[in-house]
Amino acid sequence: MSRPTITLEAASKIIDAGQEKARDLGLNAVFAVLDGGANLVAFQRMDGAWLASNDLALAKSRTSVMFEAPSEALNSPLQVGEPFPHFDHTNGGLLLMGGGVPIVDDEGQLIGGLGVSGGTPEQDAEIARTAIS
Repeated sequence: MSRPTITLEAASKIIDAGQEKARDLGLNAVFAVLDGGANLVAFQRMDGAWLASNDLALAKSRTSVMFEAPSEALNSPLQVGEPFPHFDHTNGGLLLMGGGVPIVDDEGQLIGGLGVSGGTPEQDAEIARTAIS
């Protein structure tokens, strides 16, 4: 039995919408779309985007797929005296900051994830949310 997955056509439309939002914000960003198994489907780097954003976009997308949640939702506030789990330096390439969002189908099934990097975590999250809406 096959799992639902994001198509290249759908991934391209998401990236196009994200680039439009990034331009509206005056940013050059990187976009990574993974399928539900965290495999790369589409990747684009806007002219002038930081090279470091390549890895960051992939890590944000992977995080949103692995946890089926926006990457920013996993970044709980640090409280003195409490343990603080973090995954930003794991070999799995996870990153707990804004810019990663899960992509679901009409039935709510996870079909992939989008990672955006190019601005602040808040700007990246705004771009990602706009791109998948």
